[in-house]
Amino acid sequence: MFFQDNVFGRLRVGLRYKVMFLRAWLLLVCMAVSPIAGTPHSFAFPQQTSASFAQAVEAFQQGHYAEAENAARALVRQDTRDARALGLLGVILDAQKKYEEAEPFYLQALRLAPHSASLHNNLGNHYLAQGSVARARAQFLKVVEIDPGHPNANLQLAEMSIKAKDGNSALEYLSHLPESALAGPAPALLHAQALHLAGKTKEAEQALDRIAQQAGNDPRIAFSIGMVDAGWNRYAEAEEAFGQALKADPANFDIQYNLGLAALNARDFGRALDMFQAAYRQKPDDPDVLLDLARAYSGAGHDDQAIILLVKAMKLAPKRPDILLAAAQTSERLGFYVDAGNALEKYHRLKPGDDVAWRELGYVLIQTAKLDEGERILSAYVSRHPKDAQGLYELGIAESVRDKGKALAHLNAALALDPSLNGARYARAVLVAQQGKYQESIIDLRKILETEPRNTNALYSLGDDLLMVNRPAEAVKVLAQGAELAPQDPKILQRYSRALLRAGNPAEAQAIMQRFQAIRPTDAGPRPNAGLFDYLSLTPQQQRERYMGNLRRNIELNPQDLTSLTLLAKALLMEGKTAEAIEDYKKIQPLTSDPKVLAGCGRELLDAGQYGPARDFLAAAMKQAASSGEASVEDLRLDLSVAIFHGEGAADALAELDKTPASFRHGDYYLLRAQILDSMGKDSAAAADLNRGISASPTRANLYFEAALFLIKHAEYQQTIRLLDLAKRAVPGDPGLMLVEAITYEILQRFNESQKLLAEIQSRWPEWSQPYLIDGIILQNHFKQNEAKQKLETAIALGASDPRAYFYLASACLDSNPQDFPGANKAIEKGLEIAPDNAELQWQAGKIDLAEKRYGEAVDHLQAAVRLDSSLVAAHETLRATYLAMGEKDKSMAESKEIVRLKQLDAAKGTSQGPPAISAPLFTVRLPPSREAATDP
Repeated sequence: MFFQDNVFGRLRVGLRYKVMFLRAWLLLVCMAVSPIAGTPHSFAFPQQTSASFAQAVEAFQQGHYAEAENAARALVRQDTRDARALGLLGVILDAQKKYEEAEPFYLQALRLAPHSASLHNNLGNHYLAQGSVARARAQFLKVVEIDPGHPNANLQLAEMSIKAKDGNSALEYLSHLPESALAGPAPALLHAQALHLAGKTKEAEQALDRIAQQAGNDPRIAFSIGMVDAGWNRYAEAEEAFGQALKADPANFDIQYNLGLAALNARDFGRALDMFQAAYRQKPDDPDVLLDLARAYSGAGHDDQAIILLVKAMKLAPKRPDILLAAAQTSERLGFYVDAGNALEKYHRLKPGDDVAWRELGYVLIQTAKLDEGERILSAYVSRHPKDAQGLYELGIAESVRDKGKALAHLNAALALDPSLNGARYARAVLVAQQGKYQESIIDLRKILETEPRNTNALYSLGDDLLMVNRPAEAVKVLAQGAELAPQDPKILQRYSRALLRAGNPAEAQAIMQRFQAIRPTDAGPRPNAGLFDYLSLTPQQQRERYMGNLRRNIELNPQDLTSLTLLAKALLMEGKTAEAIEDYKKIQPLTSDPKVLAGCGRELLDAGQYGPARDFLAAAMKQAASSGEASVEDLRLDLSVAIFHGEGAADALAELDKTPASFRHGDYYLLRAQILDSMGKDSAAAADLNRGISASPTRANLYFEAALFLIKHAEYQQTIRLLDLAKRAVPGDPGLMLVEAITYEILQRFNESQKLLAEIQSRWPEWSQPYLIDGIILQNHFKQNEAKQKLETAIALGASDPRAYFYLASACLDSNPQDFPGANKAIEKGLEIAPDNAELQWQAGKIDLAEKRYGEAVDHLQAAVRLDSSLVAAHETLRATYLAMGEKDKSMAESKEIVRLKQLDAAKGTSQGPPAISAPLFTVRLPPSREAATDP
């Protein structure tokens, strides 16, 4: 896991500050209007000046800006061509941040004195003060053209070069200045940074150390030195410099905060905690402070305190990826895997391109009840990154629950790429031991212990393996080490006791067993940091109970624990363990008469397509809800009618639905009735009810969905869009309805709108294969073959089993490269494995065979296609071409006649033949299960 190596996650190395003291010092030079000692070029005064000019300068230097401005304006009024007065007024206005007023005076002065280095310099300062760095640089370059040794211009150009990471240019500008001009702190810091960027690291560090020695107690210099040290990853030195600055200004928030960051990076967690706690007292609602204080707590081993701060930070800044990632890491270390998964899902929506976090989301999910979802993510990740050892390892862990063969293959691949990946080696050791290959396991475990001698899980498993191969004396030594390192671990104590007994030491064995029995009652399941190792060392049955452990223990203690039974049944249903889930649901019904519980179970079963059991629960709920009022009963009647419709037929469903009193026949009633009537072929009545339903504002997403399908089936596309606009208000953000809308936009030839919506769906539900499939089909139809291939491959990697995925993938392969028969064949072969009776796939296979001149195989596939769908004109056309290529003219002629006959039939019906239309997949759309769709906040 990427969580285990660095408690800080992706630690920010940049420091934070409100005032750059280095820039502040440079601006002292920038804004000067009097000559700098020894350098008469910053803003030179005439040898003789008027008394009024001198008064304006004196007022400015004393900070009397209003008085200075009045005096300067008076000078300008006296002579509008006085460049010195115009320039002075510009500087005075800049000092008051009246930048818009100042600029015209600079420009007017430069028109009068275009070769004045001082005016160009001050205009550069003017632009710099506003953040217009490019315009400032242009002015400073003009300055050094006029006066190559100008101090301020060279310093500013050097600083700009440093920001651009161009140390050599910075050194060039600084070389134009005399030694005396580089003696001050600001120029000296620039020189040190330039040396560092130019690769002269040792010389740069020596220069910085000299500045620190000469700085005395000036907090500004110490702060700036700390900033530079941190930028060079010299965190211990940065910590020392910030500490020096803090002595002079102990309440300064910026110094506290940056000292905390430097200490955190230097792994001085105690000092980091002190500084961040002080910063927190000043700004308790600052997300940055909360995040970094949490990191300091985690570094000090207090994740339990860190998570409290991170929860607060997430509330204050719910869209900060770094906060979400830190919360996920901390939750994972604490064993709060569901919380970790929720944080990572939110992070992934903000950073969909971060594949490592996406991988870790999959890994976290396999440690919750969402094993299938986690495994799908990891499988898709590995398909994108087949050389990522960590991804192969984590996929192997996911697969180890159900398919140890696949798991071992991926673990072997991970170790081939990275032999030092001990997690994968341990996983392999456990799995081969479960297969009885103890010697192989022992070799792996000893290899782990060479680099991790205190790994108690490896010691435990090695001791267990040694017992299995009848080497109890060795097992005793290994397990004794484990018991010494983890004296409260009941698993190790139990094995240690057993080894002692096998080695002939019953008294010691009994003593260890007593220790085990003393702590066993408090062992309430996996410990917070048990993580992967405990998971792997369990049997398959125990692995499943890892997800359900708490629920099952509650039920064992109290078999009538209705809440735990309900949650367990739902979890089993979501994992696809339908039969087991239904057995648990059966235990629930006799225990309660609460209509809410009964209705909840019924709706869960209905969503899972278990219509018979759903009907039983919903009927019972209706009976009990009678006392709650008619509204509750009639709401349940809709669900009951859906269950009857799918389980028993349209007629029975209509009979039940029509028991609804007239006063409760609202939008949802009419939409469901329209769906039932449509299935009975009563188009006019269905259309009438559909219109009533739409006008009555339905509230259920599934009924809007079915109504949209009805409209598309009857080519009412604009009406579909209007319906979906209504649905957005009633059920905003529903994934199925968004997908229907995207397809409808495509049918209406509104490609850009369709693509935008599909991108949003894929971002919000990245684990749902259907949007990728639809997108791939649309892109292929728009001749965007390379993009189509990517989307279709993603859909397949996410578990899409629709034959169309393979049909269109094969088409995209050939359209992007007409000679890519291997890629197309691979797609078709996989598709036919899933759907051997799919006529379109058989036709596509025949087309490829014909192109590769494998005529016999082509005939087999094409005959299969027309046998499966005799009206598929395209298959007949390809078969005719195949017979013609084989020289069998009679058979080719027969196919020609059949093609003419079919086209005449199509013309009479007003239909056309071709590949599956874009609307066809719509009728097989399945919404993402609630566990997938509910990831959006």
